[in-house]
Amino acid sequence: MAKRIRSRRHGRGVSASELAQMGVCERLVLFEHQRGERHTAQQLQDLARGRDAHDGFHRQGQAEEARRGRCFVATLVFGESPETQVLRDFRDQVMRPSVTGRRLIAAYYRMAPVACRLLMQRPGAIHVVRCMLRPLVWLAARHLEVGRVRHDR
Repeated sequence: MAKRIRSRRHGRGVSASELAQMGVCERLVLFEHQRGERHTAQQLQDLARGRDAHDGFHRQGQAEEARRGRCFVATLVFGESPETQVLRDFRDQVMRPSVTGRRLIAAYYRMAPVACRLLMQRPGAIHVVRCMLRPLVWLAARHLEVGRVRHDR
């Protein structure tokens, strides 16, 4: 029966909710598969409200990402990690205040999406780039530490 559900959903697997429902009432699943699933008006309203809430959450996440700034390669290589945050802090505190730094950032924003696409095509290269970036992350963290010590005096 799982194969029928999978083919009916055009290649998607069976969700956890569907598996739980199968355990509760196999006859209901078979009936819905043969005759189609029917929702009450309240269920349709709840589904619409859930989709709206999900869309709002997604938009909020996109706005947060835009506010935080982009760090394409670091996010691809390290994910949302302390290393990525160090590079963002270095960009914002050290590079952004100068004209040259802003130009370098703008050039990076133009080139980084292409670099990320190339890296995603070669997963082994991600490991190499990670190894290359680690010393730069260490240097950036060290520079930020020294700057904080000077600022605190």
